[in-house]
Amino acid sequence: KGLKIFTQYILLPLVVIYLLILYVYALKIALLLKLPQGWISYLIIGLSTVGIFSLLLIWPVQEQKANGWIKIYTRWFYRALYPLIALLGLAIYKRIAEYGITENRYFILVLALWLLAMATYFLFSRKKSIKIIPTSLCIIACLSSFGPWGAFQISEKSQIHRLKNILIKKNILV
Repeated sequence: KGLKIFTQYILLPLVVIYLLILYVYALKIALLLKLPQGWISYLIIGLSTVGIFSLLLIWPVQEQKANGWIKIYTRWFYRALYPLIALLGLAIYKRIAEYGITENRYFILVLALWLLAMATYFLFSRKKSIKIIPTSLCIIACLSSFGPWGAFQISEKSQIHRLKNILIKKNILV
């Protein structure tokens, strides 16, 4: 009961306020046509993390008639994430195009794709299960940690490729 009260009366309103602040900030970015220097992705990932965590906490009580606004929040949260996911994708694309892939950019890209998949799943799936969230995160964590598709291997290849291109342009490496 205490967790329900905390989530319902503290966590959810904070997420909604943070979401509104991010929308205003995204509008400012759209009007000025200038992305900030690399930290917009952390704001969006933070909002998504807290928002999804709050949805996990209220999952058992969302269908109760006394909690009608929780059902509205549950229905609209993933819809509200789509424009922010698009902004996140644009921001990470710009940074990767300019500077290549680093471990942080790799993980942000993977999380952006995961957010898009989760938002799509919870919007269009007929049978929704919250078990997909920890399961998919576990699979992504394992896949992105090891092997040739892991963050460290991809980052190393990207940075070496960037260095070679810079050295060739400066006629240092022939």
